[in-house]
Amino acid sequence: MCPKKGLETFIREKQLTDKEWLDLIETRREIIKPHLDSLLLTELGSLACMQSSGNFNHGLQQDVSMSGGDKRFSLKTKGIFGKQPWEAVNRIPNSGYHPGPGYVNIPDGTMQVWGLTHSGLWVLVTIDFVGESGYKDRGYERATAVKVVETSIPLLVFETEEEPEVIWEEIGKTIKRCVEDRKNLYHQALGLAQAVEAEEFALSLLLKKA
Repeated sequence: MCPKKGLETFIREKQLTDKEWLDLIETRREIIKPHLDSLLLTELGSLACMQSSGNFNHGLQQDVSMSGGDKRFSLKTKGIFGKQPWEAVNRIPNSGYHPGPGYVNIPDGTMQVWGLTHSGLWVLVTIDFVGESGYKDRGYERATAVKVVETSIPLLVFETEEEPEVIWEEIGKTIKRCVEDRKNLYHQALGLAQAVEAEEFALSLLLKKA
């Protein structure tokens, strides 16, 4: 289905306002909502948003086994998730791990993550974390608590301080990635089906000769 309302918004010379971006996000959500549950989406617990060993990140499920907040959601909830901009993360001064001169401090803090679940609901994920020394004193952000609540897209943008355009683009990237995964699975299945058909045909010829 072609999103006429969304396309009409782009046919103009003026820059889009935040309100128009929010409308575009909602339009995109309504278009994909009926299909979200059938896509291969990521579990919240697999979201690699915590820093570990320098430039590497690890998933929430490595630190915590359950989440608080709305009981409808958990670390097993699948969807499209995105962490807030690095500069928007609430980091507590003079806290966490301080490795010394020449190294980066790993403070305690709170991170917000936006999400669109497989059932088409907007969620706000709040992650409390502490800074620790980690492997070979390279620094490690350890999640201590995760809270998930249903919300609206305007509140998500406000709480995470994320640009609406970024959320719109990330949803599109994820859908395209899922479609490519489906195509690859289809071609693999097609190859298997063709192999089975070839074997059955060969067997039928053998049976005719018998």
